[in-house]
Amino acid sequence: MNALLISSVGLFGVLTDEPYWRAVGHAPGLYDYLFSLALALNGPSGFVADFAAWLATNNFHLNWQALLLAEHEWRFAIQYALWLLFLWPQWKAYDTLVRWCVGHPHRETSLHLAALSIALIGCVWAYEAWTPGHRVGLVFIDRYFWVVRAVGLGLSGVVILLYSHLLMKGTYARSLE
Repeated sequence: MNALLISSVGLFGVLTDEPYWRAVGHAPGLYDYLFSLALALNGPSGFVADFAAWLATNNFHLNWQALLLAEHEWRFAIQYALWLLFLWPQWKAYDTLVRWCVGHPHRETSLHLAALSIALIGCVWAYEAWTPGHRVGLVFIDRYFWVVRAVGLGLSGVVILLYSHLLMKGTYARSLE
């Protein structure tokens, strides 16, 4: 479902010429809200894909016009391709971690503390990123909506918590049967 969400958001971005609007700047639109939703559910893979796409296009000094697409369009395409590629390892890591913790009270407590810490760090980072004068150079990729990346990473802690509760609830329900 997440891959379908990310593919749909990417396709919608292409249809609404989002790569160009990202390059020149604009106010938030429907694409930005859908992107934020996808990033809230898949923060780590989305952040890594965004940063890797930025690195890939900025470190290769190519003649972009000879490649038929502008640099910002390549960055957009690379970002979504990498996001889909990184999505499975992210959720596999979530699943492995949560399954390892389920049924062990100390591990579950540690998982909950770690997830809440991730969410808290993401909130603080987003607040600092939002505050004028605290912008950190090249760490943020999109100069117009870069705070969304920090929120997406912070929400990954909440996603881990929700996933762990759903898995524990399903495990507990199966054990009662």
